[in-house]
Amino acid sequence: MQESNAALDMINSVKQKRNDNFLSRLRAWFDDEKRLGYAMVAPALLLLILLVAYPFILSIWLSFTNTEIARADTGVFIGLENYFKLWGRTVFREKVIWNTILYTAGAVPIKLGLGMIMALLLNRPFPLRSLVRGLILIPWVLPTSLSMLVFLWLFEPTLSVLNYMLENGGFEAVQWLGPKNAIYSVMAVNIWRGTPFFAVVLLAALQGVPQDQLEAAEIDGANVFQRFFNITIPTIMPVIVVSTLFSIVRTFAEMEIVWVLTKGGPFNSTHMIGTYAYQQAIQNSGIGEGAAISLFFFPILALIVFFQLWYLQRND
Repeated sequence: MQESNAALDMINSVKQKRNDNFLSRLRAWFDDEKRLGYAMVAPALLLLILLVAYPFILSIWLSFTNTEIARADTGVFIGLENYFKLWGRTVFREKVIWNTILYTAGAVPIKLGLGMIMALLLNRPFPLRSLVRGLILIPWVLPTSLSMLVFLWLFEPTLSVLNYMLENGGFEAVQWLGPKNAIYSVMAVNIWRGTPFFAVVLLAALQGVPQDQLEAAEIDGANVFQRFFNITIPTIMPVIVVSTLFSIVRTFAEMEIVWVLTKGGPFNSTHMIGTYAYQQAIQNSGIGEGAAISLFFFPILALIVFFQLWYLQRND
């Protein structure tokens, strides 16, 4: 019995030494800051590879093929044929491209301007300021499909509360989602939804503006506009650039708002890159063509990203 206990103690002692040696080697490995940095970044890098890099590379390959949903294979390599075919379509050239540019160029500056105004107002002390700061995020955090149901009712031609107010004021009812007004209506919804993002981001940036510089400029006689354009704007410019870049990319790829409200209609008047790619890839089974549509503006967006990042690095 004593011999068996001694053997067990010896085995346990060997196991403990092995565990101690393993833990010491692991601790020594993590003591290297470079190795620790790689270990901390590895999970995020893996997610980026699986969820961003791989789908992006696959979409590039699919855009050069005639892949369809109904086919079991990945299609045949056809080069730039999908892109030439798209450019030859009047709908794509005169509607989709123009609508995407108009939608982005019209919505992003307005969202930035309104977000800046809201951020400046929220940066000033007033009653229930913390509550208001939280409430302004509601349009941004609400599920898109849920909030779009409200706008479907607002834009409804016969039961719309907007048209009810116009008619009571002596004006004619407006076809909000008609061929002439639909693109501006969905743009207004995008502005309503995206402005709180700018407001919150710019509000956070305003917290970092040096108050001593503002006070010194005020003592020197600088008015509110001079302080804003000469101190506040240069200080928060990196945040403005990054948030604008994010909004441009997000607005270019807009799909949910337009699809729920109009599905690209009426008469293709609101089709954009996102909705047209979905229609061709999923509804019409042309995965290769849909990938080409989604990547059509990629070179332009890449140039925008490059120049904005170059601007940030130059001003570091």
